[in-house]
Amino acid sequence: MSTDQWTISRSKVVYGLDRNDLHFLDIDEKGDLLLRIGDHTISFKEIAKLVEKQNGNSAGYTSSFTLRIPQLITYQMKKLKAAFAQAIEKTDYKGEFNAVYPVKVNQRYDCVMPVLASDPNYGLEAGTKAELFLIKSVTEEEKHRLIICNGAKDPEYLQSIKQCVEEGYNLTVSVESLHEAKMIVELLDPDKSTIVLRIKPYLMVRGHWSHSAGRDSKFGLSIHDLFDVIELLKENGFTNSVTTILGHVGSQITAMDDFLKFSKFMTRIYYEVREMGLTSVKTIDFGGGLPIDYTSSHPPDLMNQYADALLEGILSELDEIGGDIEHPNILTESGRGITALGSAVVVKALEVRSVFPSSGQKISQERQQERDRCISEMRETTSVAELLELWNEFHSQHGHSTGSVKDLLENEYLIGDVRREVRRQLARISTPGIRPEKLVESIWHPDYLAIGNFSVFNAACDYVLVNQHFPIVPIQDLHVRPETTVRLVDITCDSDGELSQFHRKGTGEIWWSRDYRPLTMRTDDMGQGIPVGYLKNVQGSYFVIALTGAYQDVIEADHNLLGDLPDVEIIVTEDGEWKIKWTAGAQKMEDLLADAGYVGFDIDEDPYMSD
Repeated sequence: MSTDQWTISRSKVVYGLDRNDLHFLDIDEKGDLLLRIGDHTISFKEIAKLVEKQNGNSAGYTSSFTLRIPQLITYQMKKLKAAFAQAIEKTDYKGEFNAVYPVKVNQRYDCVMPVLASDPNYGLEAGTKAELFLIKSVTEEEKHRLIICNGAKDPEYLQSIKQCVEEGYNLTVSVESLHEAKMIVELLDPDKSTIVLRIKPYLMVRGHWSHSAGRDSKFGLSIHDLFDVIELLKENGFTNSVTTILGHVGSQITAMDDFLKFSKFMTRIYYEVREMGLTSVKTIDFGGGLPIDYTSSHPPDLMNQYADALLEGILSELDEIGGDIEHPNILTESGRGITALGSAVVVKALEVRSVFPSSGQKISQERQQERDRCISEMRETTSVAELLELWNEFHSQHGHSTGSVKDLLENEYLIGDVRREVRRQLARISTPGIRPEKLVESIWHPDYLAIGNFSVFNAACDYVLVNQHFPIVPIQDLHVRPETTVRLVDITCDSDGELSQFHRKGTGEIWWSRDYRPLTMRTDDMGQGIPVGYLKNVQGSYFVIALTGAYQDVIEADHNLLGDLPDVEIIVTEDGEWKIKWTAGAQKMEDLLADAGYVGFDIDEDPYMSD
């Protein structure tokens, strides 16, 4: 593919923009990355300039920042409700749909309040005593909102629940063990209590968090405990207090047939607990699991498929049971699917470092002859296997230098030149079905490091913890065929401080960068290296790490005493005016040291790099 054939449409495919859960990112004709909300756009270049212009002298200013986008939280909430409304209408479903937001996903005030502001009937879920107090404070004037109390419970937690009910909050408490059930019947009033039976889903699903379901799950009642708990509740006057059954199969479930199985399982439980006398059970709470499309590779109607799968499972199971059974109301506890879009980390590239010396340098005649011989032989190869055999042979001879520093330098010139030629020849002879095996990936591995003014551990810690992929996009030069790929590394003193994963989209054929690294593959594949348009423009520019609004704020780590980046909120008014609000500067070194037990400092500066 020649450079002339490159289009902005191709760049959108490469980075997964303007579709699915990156629908809010677009590219203008100049190749600049845009934030899109509704019909309005603004470039990230302009956002960065405005942030610096308005707040460059503010305490805690540093060049990178977290961009809060509350209107995208609203968008996701409306999208979820619309998906269920459509599913209910087309199936003539008789039950109602409602949703709660589990605050554990992001307890920040600037995340929870947009949820409440977006829908007067949206509920909240607490998993701890502290989260219950958080929810109580933000719903004090809206006590009609449903509050679900999950998590491990002690008498103090249950007393807090009891007090909330007495104060008029619409609160329901889950039972997750026989021990909890005994405390509940002892401490709570059956006439004033609403109870959820949280049940282990006895099935297997796919995904990183699949262990949230099945016999070994840490959550919910085992099937033998379920019968004992029901008897205990009935014996103590709580028969009519139980209104809901709850199951949770894990986070980020992308296989919709797993939701179908889950729905059928929960519907069978719904029917049978009602047959056991709990006729006040009218709701199935399906917990979380609604996925985010971090790779822009799933169907665009994933949320609709999710709603359809749950309803299909209910209706098919009820049909199989037979009889005139009341359709249950549906409740979900989606968190990631609601707030992931709500923030992005905008990272300034401080410098670019090269792994290899630049080509064209003068080397010894012996090495020059070796270089020319290797390159000549590689240009004659007719298969990938033959080419890789030559590379292996060369690398076994020159991969490790034991001579002087000058000898090492010349050797690096030689290896860099030959490696560049291997990439070129791979692009020439590779078939669409070339497999990115370990050796091939090592040849495609980026030669450049972009040093970002951030900490992976603070901004996107899930990458380190569970290898969670986050889409990363440079903010400029997106109109040209990428010159090369780079590794985005942070300023921590830790080798894990790097975000270099890049999801190569399946395009049927490989699209190559100008230095012959794959930008796409025949089928979807996860590789290394973020494509950049012009390498010379990377230093001083920015990368956007998208979809960080779920979990990253609450599991962050202050590794190397690098704390929070500045927070910047952006909204667009109905008339298209963009409003950028500086809400907090970067965390001060004084506060970070105090958190570690070192007091008495008077340091206003943050620990990030200054310009």
